[in-house]
Amino acid sequence: MSRLASSAVLVKLNIGVWAARKRNKTVEREVAAIKNADPSAMSLYDNLMVGSHDHKEIQNFAAKVRHWHAARTLPWDERGFRLCSTRMFMEYKQEHNAMRANFEGLVRDYEHRYEQYLDKAEMLRGDVFNAADYPSVAEVMSKYTWNFTVSPVPESGHLCIDLPKEELAEVIKSCDDEVERRVQDAAKENDTRLLSELTTLMEKCTDAEHFVRGKGSRFHPSFVTTQLQNCRWAKAMNINNNPKIDAACAKLEAMMEGRTPEMFKESASLRKEVQQEVAAIIKTYDW
Repeated sequence: MSRLASSAVLVKLNIGVWAARKRNKTVEREVAAIKNADPSAMSLYDNLMVGSHDHKEIQNFAAKVRHWHAARTLPWDERGFRLCSTRMFMEYKQEHNAMRANFEGLVRDYEHRYEQYLDKAEMLRGDVFNAADYPSVAEVMSKYTWNFTVSPVPESGHLCIDLPKEELAEVIKSCDDEVERRVQDAAKENDTRLLSELTTLMEKCTDAEHFVRGKGSRFHPSFVTTQLQNCRWAKAMNINNNPKIDAACAKLEAMMEGRTPEMFKESASLRKEVQQEVAAIIKTYDW
């Protein structure tokens, strides 16, 4: 088994939701006539679920989960598979399971109140309301999907094709080269994320005048724990064992351990110290 195959797995997460939007060409023609415009110059869409708190909450939650999934994994291919470190997979899976249960609970709540939301939409949409625009409860619920797939990282040694030795060797090399390219792309993404986090931290600590104006709320209660968690994931996703990632994370962890958001809010000297140390980390490495 290759080093990559033993240190990472491929995961794919697809979440489906009902957009509840429909283009209204009738209103487009009416507005075009009033404004002396061509109907093709505009696109007007109805918000079918206007007034539905549940529908909006599901959409927002799905977007949050997609962002979480992208942040916890690295890009792999165009089919939606992404790399997840085996070191962090159990934590990833536990968070995934909790989010899936939350999603399914939100969908059930929406299902129970769907008919109520139809009545509210009819009231709010007035003359543009059309009952024919609304699918049945069963059809709407079928649009809410959660598909999660886990797959091993492919290895060229698993190829079972009948080819002459030279041609087979060429195919294997081509597969190996493609895997290596994807590994390098994923590693670069991990580098870029860490650099972005370091840059953000440095910027937070740089603007001393910001705190003179009494706007110290930039350091939220989760500020320190977020930095430490980012380090954990950056090290776990260091799939090509780049020593600069481990070294940068170790320095950042040493800076953050034992400190609190309140200390950053209240101490200009601490902010300056951390800003200078982070700037030194950024300058040291060829990102």
